[in-house]
Amino acid sequence: MKINAISIAFFSVLLFWLAQPDGSALETGRELDRQAREHFEKKDYNKAVSLWIEILRDDPENEKVQQKIEAVYEIKQKKDLAFQRMKLDYRIARRRLADDDTLEAGIKSGKESIENYKIAYRIDPNDQDLKDMLDDMKRLEIDITAAEKKVRLSKAIREKVKALKTAAVKEMERENYEGALKIWKDILSYIPRDREAEDGVRNCRLAIDNRLKFETIRGFMARGRDHFNFKRYRPARNEFAQALKLDPQNRDARDMIEKIDEILEERKLSDQRARQAEEFYLSGINNLKNNNFDQAQDDFESCLAAVKNYRDARERLASIDRLRKDFMERQKTRKMQEINQIFQEGIISYSRQRYKEAINSFVTVLSIDKNNTQAREYLKRAREARLIEEEERVDENSPYYNLINSLVISGRSLYDKGNYAESKRKWDEILKLFPKNRMANEYIAKCELKINPAATGGSVEKKAAEGREQLRRKEFRAAQMTFEIVKSMNPKYPGIDGFLAEANRGIREGEGAAVNQADQKEIERRYGLAMNYYQAGGLENAKKALAEFQWIVRKDPNNIKAAISVNKIETQLRGGDIDVAQARKKLTPREEELVRKYYYMGISYYAGNDFKRAINEWRKVIAIDPDHIKAKNNIRKVLVFLGQ
Repeated sequence: MKINAISIAFFSVLLFWLAQPDGSALETGRELDRQAREHFEKKDYNKAVSLWIEILRDDPENEKVQQKIEAVYEIKQKKDLAFQRMKLDYRIARRRLADDDTLEAGIKSGKESIENYKIAYRIDPNDQDLKDMLDDMKRLEIDITAAEKKVRLSKAIREKVKALKTAAVKEMERENYEGALKIWKDILSYIPRDREAEDGVRNCRLAIDNRLKFETIRGFMARGRDHFNFKRYRPARNEFAQALKLDPQNRDARDMIEKIDEILEERKLSDQRARQAEEFYLSGINNLKNNNFDQAQDDFESCLAAVKNYRDARERLASIDRLRKDFMERQKTRKMQEINQIFQEGIISYSRQRYKEAINSFVTVLSIDKNNTQAREYLKRAREARLIEEEERVDENSPYYNLINSLVISGRSLYDKGNYAESKRKWDEILKLFPKNRMANEYIAKCELKINPAATGGSVEKKAAEGREQLRRKEFRAAQMTFEIVKSMNPKYPGIDGFLAEANRGIREGEGAAVNQADQKEIERRYGLAMNYYQAGGLENAKKALAEFQWIVRKDPNNIKAAISVNKIETQLRGGDIDVAQARKKLTPREEELVRKYYYMGISYYAGNDFKRAINEWRKVIAIDPDHIKAKNNIRKVLVFLGQ
């Protein structure tokens, strides 16, 4: 991977954009932004992010600052990926360059490692890990040069060099350091920068010039290898460090220390990944128990990103689709039962003229099942009945109550004082708003009789005739009100109680036509047939039963049992249309504030290479907002990064 002109241009534009002021109205915010930009330009990303987060505490909606923090995160991601590839290629190159049969592959890996090091270093030259690797990169370049020289040699010369190395090692084992020194020098005449030969020359001279120091170093190296072979890595490292202290050029000791550090680092990362995996695993189990399948899926995917085959996470992940389907079926069944129960309560309330309760029930049904035609039809009926009822009697819940109540008090007072004309005008005012108001109509009739007593008989008869016509037209509520007025005018009017009873019966039957005897027998026959179809089970029988129940409801809209059965069967047949999906959680302002805080604190920790705390902050985000995509992606990226 190489930095090309496009990458350089990208970072140049980004630096220019980040250098622009954020437009904050607060002087403190501008000063913090200026300091943050200075740190950014010096590539001290951790301090830059910390200062920008300070601005967000006072101005959480500042989009420019949010974008700057996100930009730092993206830059850090590029650096971390380059650094990780560099370390991987470095280890591969060291192994391959040590074997004459894999020199070319080693050269390639080594050059890729150096190139990725340059990319990472240009992005963040202040990174301590990169500084620590600088000497390793210099040594790698030397080894690559030597390997390239070796590759160019003829096969015969390479074989000769290989034989000379074997001979030199044997001489050193016999402690013939003068003889070994000569052979190592011969090898360097063929390959001037051969690492093994250079080390051999240095060791031979040390053995010849300072035997005590040589033996001491050899003792450290031997003990270090013994510890290493028994996986006692820390004691082994101490021995190799002692050897390196006496002989700073001892590449064998340095190589062993590097190898041990890699093992210890991998152990540390492995333990960290195992802990993270366990946390995600337990969170996934808990989310499965609570039927939070999307969150459980995220947890198990994150668990497997941390540890490839952690416990039974893969099997649990594979089972989520089935568990979700089973849950949805159970939810659907529960919803259908709930719909039927609430609809039944609505029908009963409607039949008992408790229209407000009925309306609430039918509205609830439609909120669960928007395609429920039965609930929509009965909601319409209940609302119409409620409107009529509200016109007949204005209660305390009406916005017109105070106005109407003052007119009622004035109208009664004027009537009691015998001022019938003025009283009538008050009641007329009420009728302008509510033409069917029962009390106003009664008092107007009384006032007219008081104003013109001679017209009493004709007025009563005229009103009674109006009521009988309303009965004939099946306008039972209007008829009830008319006959109540007739009774108030003449309590002994012939048949008045019978007329009122007929009107009340019509109202109880839902203002529908009374079912005659022949129709009632047919309804009973069809109801029995429908129940037989339904109890027989099966889709076709359910459809036949529904057709019979629907016929009954059309003939007798107030047949509660048939209406309930229609709703129940229609709900079952339309079960697939019932929405049982879990609604996305709407965050409160306080929750949104916490999400922002935890998310950007995660980036702050990440900029400082504190990956564990970064993950913990992003997990807090997901705990509040399970659909936060950026937090989920960041966690996975870090887990994959730590796993490489």
